[in-house]
Amino acid sequence: MAKKIKKIQIARHIVQLIMFILLPGLYTLTFSEVKNVYKMIASGNFHFIRAIPALSEFIIVMLLTVLMGRFFCGWFCAFGTYNDWIHLISKHVFKIKFKVNERVDSVLKYVKYVILLMLLIVTCTLGSNILEGTSPWDAFAQITDFKTVMTTLTIGLILLVLITIGALFVERFFCRYLCPLGAVFSIVSKISILKINKPTEKCGKCRACTSVCSMGIPLYKKESVKGGECIECLKCIEICPRKNTTVNIAGEDLNPALASSVAIATFAGVYGITNLTSAVLTKAGISSASSITSGTNANSTKYKDGTYTGSGTGFRGGTTTVSVTIKNGQITNIETVSSEDTPNFYNRASGTVINNIISSQSTSVDTVSGATFSSNGIISAVQDALNKAQGTSSSSNEDSQSSSDENSVNQDSNGTSALSDSNSNSNNQSAAGTKEDSQNSDSKNNTAEDENSQATQNSQTNNGTTNSSSNNSSKSNNGSASSSTTSVKYKDGTYTGTGTGFRRGTTEMSVTIKDGKIAKVETVSSQDTPNYYNYAESTITSEIVLAQATNVDTVSGATFSSRGIIEAVQNALSKAK
Repeated sequence: MAKKIKKIQIARHIVQLIMFILLPGLYTLTFSEVKNVYKMIASGNFHFIRAIPALSEFIIVMLLTVLMGRFFCGWFCAFGTYNDWIHLISKHVFKIKFKVNERVDSVLKYVKYVILLMLLIVTCTLGSNILEGTSPWDAFAQITDFKTVMTTLTIGLILLVLITIGALFVERFFCRYLCPLGAVFSIVSKISILKINKPTEKCGKCRACTSVCSMGIPLYKKESVKGGECIECLKCIEICPRKNTTVNIAGEDLNPALASSVAIATFAGVYGITNLTSAVLTKAGISSASSITSGTNANSTKYKDGTYTGSGTGFRGGTTTVSVTIKNGQITNIETVSSEDTPNFYNRASGTVINNIISSQSTSVDTVSGATFSSNGIISAVQDALNKAQGTSSSSNEDSQSSSDENSVNQDSNGTSALSDSNSNSNNQSAAGTKEDSQNSDSKNNTAEDENSQATQNSQTNNGTTNSSSNNSSKSNNGSASSSTTSVKYKDGTYTGTGTGFRRGTTEMSVTIKDGKIAKVETVSSQDTPNYYNYAESTITSEIVLAQATNVDTVSGATFSSRGIIEAVQNALSKAK
């Protein structure tokens, strides 16, 4: 029996190593999807069948937890494995012996529930972007690129170091006290069919099971343990000299080796079925209806049917190219054409981001925690393709007109000019965009007239962009797009707000409110990259004033800078309410 139990622990460590190598991001993907579920339910926009492709990891792990308790935590979670390895090093190399007081330990275990609640509140009220750069598991997932982690995930790296120090002294430090996903599993696992039986009347006074428990559960007081803090590591069964501790599934005592095999088989089965279902639903177009949004409404833009390609920049500057298929005016399929991104991070992000975009019919989706840069590359590439599906270039009409004077163009049979894909992403276009923004900045007071003039010119010279020009003209004449005009009444005055732009540069904006409306938006200071910021600033500020709202499109080619400006204006407007 002792050999069998030893083999179980060896098997557990082998499974941990395999999962650490093959699916290191499963934890972060699952937690990211937990946030999505919460937001969908809170907004009354939850459709389970349609959401399956975008929630596959969450469904896999949650079903495993419902059936088999917290086996995921004890056997499959890469971050839990990291905590185990750190503690093993401290125990066998540094010979650290530290024991947390039982009462203190029980109190500290409630901290993870507080963290979970705070994260959900912040995500739903301020958006998940505000938490970017603070995640320790993001820093952990990208630690091989230490320079990037140091510059973009500084807070996350600091937290990771603190967690590592904690794990040196307390086994499963993060899992016990800080893990928000562990808090979810602790609650859900209470209904699992698996439990650990340990009749106290047959126990001696050795308390061996308690001494080896990874989660510090006082097992000497328990008749049985079902879910909650137990991560099903089965170490208590290994150590018991009286063989008094057993695994029970659905009322039947099982050999622990068989029980662990059932758990592994359950995980593999659920993983396969869920991913197959996701693929079928996505291919069938069932998931294309709006089911997931990130605090914004799904894009109502009508796209032209066809297949379009677009490019974006991902991790370490790698170019991602995707193809987007439009059918009946909706996004029905997104596929990767090529990617120079780091494979591990790209593969971690692609499935979730693509499914979320199809589900929400919008590129306003969350990035995947642990693969933020790769996610943004995919989102930018899809947006670039969608711009073409709208009959517009990746920049505004003015930018295209300016760029066409400096870059090579292709003439179609109708005389319509279109920049090549390579030129649309070139430095020449960025320079042209900067010049155009400068001109716009000098004529802010005449924005509406300029847009009307441009719209008229476009309608006469460019048949391919008639609809886009008409929309711009309509927006200018009405002062705002009817779908985005806000009815919020602001207090008169000038307010400042900050946001985070490209390479985490801080942008500070001032917003002037007059007669309850947004009268002026100006830059106070910016630590953003000048070329990208100047490219975005004039267009975004003008659009916000015209729309009287911040739900305006980002400027393609300067997405991060655009988001920084929008976030800063939102921050200022929150003070004006």
